Amino acid sequence: MSGGNGGSTGKAVRRRVVLGGVAAMCAALLSPTTASAGSAGSGENTPGWTGTWGTAPAPAAPDGISREGFEDRTLRMVAHTSVGGDSLRLRFSHAYGTTPLTLGRTTVALSQPGSPASAVPGSLREVTFDGGAKGTTVAAGTEKHSDPLGFDVPAGSDLLVSVHLPRATGPVTWHWLAHQHTYLSGPGDHAAEDGAESFTSTETSWFFLTGVDVRGSEARGTIVALGDSQTDGGGSTVDGNGRWTDAFARRLADTPATRGTGVLNKGLGGNRVLRDGQETDRPQRGTSALGRFERDVLGQSGVRGAVLYEGINDLQLEPFATADEVVAGLRTIAARLRAEGVPVVVGTLTPFKGSPLWTPEAERARVAVNERLRSPDASADFDAVADFDAAVRDPADPERVRAGFDSGDHIHLNDDGYRAVAGAVPLEPFSGAPVTASERRHP
Repeated sequence: MSGGNGGSTGKAVRRRVVLGGVAAMCAALLSPTTASAGSAGSGENTPGWTGTWGTAPAPAAPDGISREGFEDRTLRMVAHTSVGGDSLRLRFSHAYGTTPLTLGRTTVALSQPGSPASAVPGSLREVTFDGGAKGTTVAAGTEKHSDPLGFDVPAGSDLLVSVHLPRATGPVTWHWLAHQHTYLSGPGDHAAEDGAESFTSTETSWFFLTGVDVRGSEARGTIVALGDSQTDGGGSTVDGNGRWTDAFARRLADTPATRGTGVLNKGLGGNRVLRDGQETDRPQRGTSALGRFERDVLGQSGVRGAVLYEGINDLQLEPFATADEVVAGLRTIAARLRAEGVPVVVGTLTPFKGSPLWTPEAERARVAVNERLRSPDASADFDAVADFDAAVRDPADPERVRAGFDSGDHIHLNDDGYRAVAGAVPLEPFSGAPVTASERRHP
């Protein structure tokens, strides 16, 4: 990341350029015919599915494992469920791939407590594709669901998803900051092994896997959180499920009016409302929120609500955006979601004084964004406001995160801070009757 500010004249020019881009994007994205890149192949419309786990796909980094890809390796990934069911299907994304992706043997199991890369004995099941095949090919720029599989999925549990990649994948579609270990084998197909012995190295990223859907009598639909590293869980305990979305899922489960509601985390480190990561030297920051919300929110299963919590990177990363531009982008996303019948809660931006990228100008812009989101006029654009800023700021110095909530970098929160964020989300827009099969218009 670059923290340089540039001269005031340069900033004004950049802001005019960004504003023009916002206007163009808003006009295009408000059209109901707009389709997001990489959404091909997600058009299955099997009713009754609810998202229990999800992550946001992004392009490979300029170098490293995501750029190199895999060949004849088995990946074992952990997906922490938010809601249970009696059957599941997996979603794999090749949205940013350049050549066809071959998925070999794929399995799902329950993770064994105390040995997270090992399957609970007797729980491992093979997953099929395309009506019974033990593998599949995913075209570049698309995604694919597995076949439905009868599987008892407990809420709040860790699933192990193992996939053998028999052929060279090329640069991968991945999620770079998982805050969760993924286990990599040496050469060969080890997807059907209960034990962890073959998985000799780890990464803290997810690769290709972007969703787990469930069906069951208790599933009520899902809420999607669209955001940046604050939603992604930056600063939370690795393998600890300490993201605010994890705490939010537990809160929903403990509340009768929302029990059975899934939560999908579509946060992405470094993501911005207005600009793509592909425009920078860090493409893994992903497509802008404006560019990906169709895929990452409306393209998910059983969507009954959304939380938008994004904008701080637009204010602290060059080229800088203004508060007006950020709010305009959030309004555009909310308008499109609400047109589809999806209630939208918007989150205020939390403090970050002490972070290397903090500047007085960025602070003024953050305060301005929050003032606009809290204003009575915002009720015309959003169903509710979650005042995350008020929940975590230091009362003695409101430009800073409260010390007990600070992960140490003065912008990302620790597990306690994320629990405070989860507690600040109003539940009223997401309460009421469960989503019915006929209401689940999206795959």
